[in-house]
Amino acid sequence: MFRLLEAAKPLKVSELSKEFGVSIRTIRYDLKKIDDFLKDAGLKVLKRKPNKGIEFNGSQDDKKKLYSIISCIDNSSYVLTSQERQNIILTELLQVQDFITIEHLSCLLSVSRNTIKNDLKKVKLWLERHGLKLTSLPRHGIKIEGEEKDLRRVAVSLLTEALDIKDALEIIRSPLRRKSINKLFEDIDVEFIQNTVKIAEEQLERVFSDETFSGLVIHIALAIKRIQLGKDIVIPRHELAWLRMTKEFAVASSIVKKLEEHFCVKIPEDEIGYIALHLLGGKVTTSTPTLKGNWIRTQILVSRIIEAVQKELDTDFSTDDELYRGLIEHLGPTLFRLENKLPLKNPILSEIKNNYPEIFQAVKKSINSIKEFQEIAVSEEEIGYITIHFGAALERIKTVDRRPRRVLIVCGTGIGTAKLLYSRLKAEFNNISIVDTVAIHQVDKILSEKQVDLIVSTVALNSCNIPVVVVNPLLPEKDVIKIRRKLGQKQPQIEKTDKGKCFKLFLETLMDIIEKHCIVKSRSYLLRELEKLAYLFNGHISKGAVKPMLKDLLTDKTIRINVNAKNWEEAVKIGGGILVENGFVEPRYVDAMVMNVREIGPYIVIAPGIAMPHARPEDGVKQVCMSLITLMNPVKFGNEVNDPVRLVVCFGAIDNSTHLKALSQLMSLFMDYDYMENLFNAKSVESILAIIGKFSTEK
Repeated sequence: MFRLLEAAKPLKVSELSKEFGVSIRTIRYDLKKIDDFLKDAGLKVLKRKPNKGIEFNGSQDDKKKLYSIISCIDNSSYVLTSQERQNIILTELLQVQDFITIEHLSCLLSVSRNTIKNDLKKVKLWLERHGLKLTSLPRHGIKIEGEEKDLRRVAVSLLTEALDIKDALEIIRSPLRRKSINKLFEDIDVEFIQNTVKIAEEQLERVFSDETFSGLVIHIALAIKRIQLGKDIVIPRHELAWLRMTKEFAVASSIVKKLEEHFCVKIPEDEIGYIALHLLGGKVTTSTPTLKGNWIRTQILVSRIIEAVQKELDTDFSTDDELYRGLIEHLGPTLFRLENKLPLKNPILSEIKNNYPEIFQAVKKSINSIKEFQEIAVSEEEIGYITIHFGAALERIKTVDRRPRRVLIVCGTGIGTAKLLYSRLKAEFNNISIVDTVAIHQVDKILSEKQVDLIVSTVALNSCNIPVVVVNPLLPEKDVIKIRRKLGQKQPQIEKTDKGKCFKLFLETLMDIIEKHCIVKSRSYLLRELEKLAYLFNGHISKGAVKPMLKDLLTDKTIRINVNAKNWEEAVKIGGGILVENGFVEPRYVDAMVMNVREIGPYIVIAPGIAMPHARPEDGVKQVCMSLITLMNPVKFGNEVNDPVRLVVCFGAIDNSTHLKALSQLMSLFMDYDYMENLFNAKSVESILAIIGKFSTEK
């Protein structure tokens, strides 16, 4: 019955026969007895699906009722399968302080010693797959050996192997499953723990996904049980030092006080850090955006993942802000889970692989190609969640491109001009439906009779509820771009040989906009000045903003060497002052950088000897910018791992993407030990510029 309850799909009689080692006839006989049992309990009988199998088709309440009834059946009345015996053995091993004997297990399960020995062989293999060891000692018995973090991870795996984490929480809350599994959570007030997790959500201003919420409750319940057994988590000192600086650690400390009072236990600081890790690694459904310690790194990794996946799928995702924001929010917790080996179960992994096989493989290949992920194992569960983001992005592309946009042509200069414009539109746009070609005075009539998405007109129109684009009848490239923007379509990819043409077109379009709203004294002079400004940023136009390289931001005007700073605050103010002097940020931006360090902690010390102060774009950034200073005397920011700081890079971003190219190049420089040593010891600005030039290349 348990096998049917926990199955994700109908089971065939032949499968059950093979699994339990009995004949098909015996299985059919047992299924009939189960039907009788269900009828007596007032529940639906098993459902037989031709060519698919058998399943229990009751509601969630029916399943709870059935679990409750079965939980009252003791081992003398219930014959356990081999798998169930193995689960009970594992449960017993996980809830004792020392050794247990084979005799104890034989008596508990009402089977022979030889049966227990055979089960232990499989238990040993299962533990080895999870990084643990089953040891035996004559006259003492058997026990599990391994790190406490791995032991807890195994306990959760044992509970959730055949169940979603949400269902697992329901099971330990009421006892609804076999008593053996529930013994892991005996005397644990799970409902109280749920309330503390809800408090954590409020304090962190986020709502966890159901899987994360249930997982947190189970992990905390298991932690309390293990602490009662005298088994504590140990976290490396440098990791704990970093965790102390996070908001999640403060929230974990707050709820731990409530847990200590309620369960009458003393919870060590390492356990607080362990809870903080789970809070940091939790998937969320809604949240209030906050600056996190891995913000810079996360942005760069998201950018690299998108670039790699779009190359694999030959699809442009560069303008999908929703994909970018979604991955930013998703990847931060993902990195914590991966680096701290926090387990994650993806209940819809098989559906993801079936529905998005090409995307799944593209994401998997892309993740494996990124250097930062090569030293940590990324599970298929995690890859599945990332796949969902790209699947949604592709669906958005299909939705935008699926329905032809209805376009009305308005022309007041004659039928010849109208036909020319009609032909040019059909040649440039595949996904439009031209509703009609009319004169100005016919517009109102047509709009009352037909649905129109866009009006393309050769003359200006009075106020209209429909978007209007005024164009030249010849439809030059700049007008094509205007129409694409109105239709929400992407500009076709431009070959490198056409970049000069594109850049010239961009400047001409910009000039048209300026002349439309301003009085221009000298068109030629203004055009030259715009060209100088654009070429300063390498002339690359994307998403409405230039994407400068590292050498465009770090120049002789924004670099200082051997700066004398008394402390971290003065170092930040000196670096920020350079940005103010150059007109890149407002003075309040410097104050915001200092305030961020005070409020959130020295997370900005991203590597040994390197600090990167920054604040939000809305705190006074005028344009994307960076400054770099080397310090005459290293200063401490309060980061126990990466202090003291010898180099400070202040930067300001104007959006989510404009700074990414320069930032990615800077991170590549930071990862090169030899060049960093040269940077730390640089005797002149010129030597620093030479190093920066080596890392300012197109990839």
